[in-house]
Amino acid sequence: MILSDAYLWLSYSHVGTGKINRLLDRMPIERLWDSFDDEGKYALDEPTFFKLKRTRNADFIERAKNYLRLNGIEYVTRADPAYPELVDQREVDPPPVLYYKGDIGLARTDCIAVVGTRQATPYGRYAVDRIVTELAKHFTIVSGMATGIDGFAHEAALRAGGKTIAVLGSGLFEPSPASHLKLFDTISKDGLVLSEYTPEAHATPYTFPERNRIISGLSRGVLVVEAKAKSGSLITVKCALEQGRDVFAVPGDIDSPRSLGTNSLLRQGAAAVADADDIFGFYGIKRKKIAQNAPVELDFNETAVLNIIEAGESTFDAIAMASGLNTPDLCAAVSSLVLKGLVRERAKNVYCSARQTSGAAKGGL
Repeated sequence: MILSDAYLWLSYSHVGTGKINRLLDRMPIERLWDSFDDEGKYALDEPTFFKLKRTRNADFIERAKNYLRLNGIEYVTRADPAYPELVDQREVDPPPVLYYKGDIGLARTDCIAVVGTRQATPYGRYAVDRIVTELAKHFTIVSGMATGIDGFAHEAALRAGGKTIAVLGSGLFEPSPASHLKLFDTISKDGLVLSEYTPEAHATPYTFPERNRIISGLSRGVLVVEAKAKSGSLITVKCALEQGRDVFAVPGDIDSPRSLGTNSLLRQGAAAVADADDIFGFYGIKRKKIAQNAPVELDFNETAVLNIIEAGESTFDAIAMASGLNTPDLCAAVSSLVLKGLVRERAKNVYCSARQTSGAAKGGL
C-alpha cells in the first residue's frame, strides 16, 4: 500500500475532512487501510464505514488516478513532500488531498491572504489596488476567487507581475463564480488554483466557509478590506486567530455597512493597514523606496479637503464646516487621502498634511 493512495482513498470517500482527521487521531493511516474490515466497523458509524468501504480497493484508486491525469488535474497528499507545510498543521484541519492546477511550489512561499466583501465599493477596490500592487512584490497573494475584494486581489497581484493562489469552495471542474472563469484560467497558468474537494464537487453554502481555513492556513497573515458585520471574511479571521496567524484590516467609512466588520476588527486589536509598508514594517521587511513623481489623481471632494488640511492642522468637525460635505462623503474623502499618503491623522480626528509630518520621528503613544 502506497501512503499517497491511501490518502486519495480517504478523499474520494467524501466523509469529510474533520471526520477523517478524528479517525486518523485514533488510528494511523497504514493500520486503517490494512485492517479496515476488522477495525473500521468498530471505530466508525455505519454510514461512514460503508462510504469508506465502497472506495477501498486498488482498482478504484487506479481509476481515480487515471481520471485525474487524463483531465489535467494534479494532486498532492499529506504523504508527499510538496504538501504545504503551513496547511499540514492540526489547527488547520488539513485535508488528506489538495487538488490543483498550476505551480504547487507557491503554496510553500511567503503568503498573505487578502479577503473582503463581494459587494466592494470603489474605495475598497482602490485600497486593494494600492496595497496589493506593492505586497505582490514580496508575498504570494492568497484569496478565494469570489467576486469583489477576492477577485480584485488576484487581479492586482497578476497586474503587478506577482503570484497568486486561489482556494476554491468547489472542485476544479466547477469553479465559482462563472464570471471568473477567465480569471480561473489565468491563475491556473500563472499562479496556483487549489481545492480540497474532488474535481467534480459542486460548491455548497458549507464549502465556502470550510475552505476559508485553508486560505488563512497558507498565509502568514490575513488582510481584510471591507467586510460587513457578519461577512464570510470574518470566518477567515476566526480561522486565522485559531491558527496563530496575524490579522490586518483596512480602516473604512464609519457609516458604511461594508466597513462595519473591518472597523470592528480594528477595535479588537487587528493591525491597521493604509498601505503595504504597514505590513512590511510589521514583519520587519525592508524594501527600497522608489521615488514616484507622477501626480496623484484626486476627485473634487478630495481636492477640497486636502486644500483645507494643507492650510493648517484641522479637526474632523472643522473640515466638515469648511468643506460643507456631509459625514459619509467627508469620511470617504479623508480615508482616501490617508490611503494615498497625502494626509495623516496626527491625533484622534485631527488631521494634517503628510508633508508636515514627513520629517517627524516615528513613536508610540
